[in-house]
Amino acid sequence: MRRLIFVHGINNQDLTKAQIETSWSKSFRDTLGRLADAWWDDVEIRTAYYADVLYKEEQSWESGAQAVAAMAVGGPDSDYAPNDLAALYLELQRAHGITDAQVEAELRPGEQAQANRMAAGIHKSWLKAITRALEKVIPGAAGGLAEKFLRQAATYLNKPGVYDKINTLVRGQVFDNLVEPQRTVIVSHSLGTIVSYVLLRQMPDAPQLPLFVTLGSPLGIRIVRDRIQPPYITPPIASIWLNGSDKEDFVALQPGLTADTFGKAKVTNIATLDNGYEDAHSIEKYLAQPAIALAIGQALV
Repeated sequence: MRRLIFVHGINNQDLTKAQIETSWSKSFRDTLGRLADAWWDDVEIRTAYYADVLYKEEQSWESGAQAVAAMAVGGPDSDYAPNDLAALYLELQRAHGITDAQVEAELRPGEQAQANRMAAGIHKSWLKAITRALEKVIPGAAGGLAEKFLRQAATYLNKPGVYDKINTLVRGQVFDNLVEPQRTVIVSHSLGTIVSYVLLRQMPDAPQLPLFVTLGSPLGIRIVRDRIQPPYITPPIASIWLNGSDKEDFVALQPGLTADTFGKAKVTNIATLDNGYEDAHSIEKYLAQPAIALAIGQALV
């Protein structure tokens, strides 16, 4: 049986697993049209779902006790962000050419004096101002997307225990007990590309999966690479790794995953996709791209 595995990304806590599966399937199926008529009914779909867990972990990191509220702007003992958390925000600020003056302009009343006390590190007010600056100057980061991505990515990457918790959850949901992996295609988006990559890299060596797809991936962010650790290779189980990105998708900081931006992995990059300015990070728009849908369809046939 043919199999599609979907692994979602950020900001899906208001959707159910079934809703995600339906939306992704429809975008892909509608794009292929009659090309999939002969085999679509033979496709098993597995969808990972960790949005609820990620959201709860994010919220507790924001509002919990001082010891765990690393993302909150709190009292004197919690004014400053841990270095690894600050590094994620600062990397996106620098990569998108946002100056400190632009960030400073986004500080709110009462935050200026706090943010200037940098001797102890980066103040959390500064990190929040970075998200506002990103949303103001980058069309693809507007509508709160920058804040949602940074908060949830930071929670997954930096909050103790969450990285392993979510990876274990997704492994059990969609990757354990794969029968006929040679007819399985993995389609991942946003933060889900990191989860999928980490898990696939741990799987057996023989190339069996015909295609591993990453869309709108933050794997090119240095702080992400530092978290997942080397080797930065194509997962041995994947015959082909296809990475799709839109240059306006700010989450895909490095549109192409190359030797310079990721590592020695062999990746087929399609970095010229155009999802429009309204939501360049949209998974539905990525799956509606003929180049992406056709590649997935051909791998399933």
